Amino acid sequence: MAKEAVKKAGWVVWDGKKFFVVKRTLRSNYTDISLPKWHIEEWETDEQASLREVLEETWLVCQIEWRLWTVMYRNPEWLIEATYFAMRVKENWTGDIFPDVKEVISGDYDTILNLLTYDTDKWIFEKWAKMLIWK
Repeated sequence: MAKEAVKKAGWVVWDGKKFFVVKRTLRSNYTDISLPKWHIEEWETDEQASLREVLEETWLVCQIEWRLWTVMYRNPEWLIEATYFAMRVKENWTGDIFPDVKEVISGDYDTILNLLTYDTDKWIFEKWAKMLIWK
């Protein structure tokens, strides 16, 4: 019997000048730069999870501009269903970011597109990040 997909929420974040991504250590020997996404708790909506996760991982308080879309992909262990949102930064807090996040990286569209590790993240970012700039 097939396992149910693990549901995650992710985002593309912009503050009017630059975009934000995270550098994360997934295992002791592997680091990536990605559009953050993480598990949705049982009691959360996709939107709530996305806003919570962006705050935990970047200390940016955001508002959702658009629900982008849901993508399905498989990693070695799970089928993942990730729903992405485009967000604008409302406020920047300070504090300790989530332990597996080593650095919050900001940059313009071209810089971030070239830094992203995963093809899925690059595709989502490339298709939707410019819409935030144009709005």
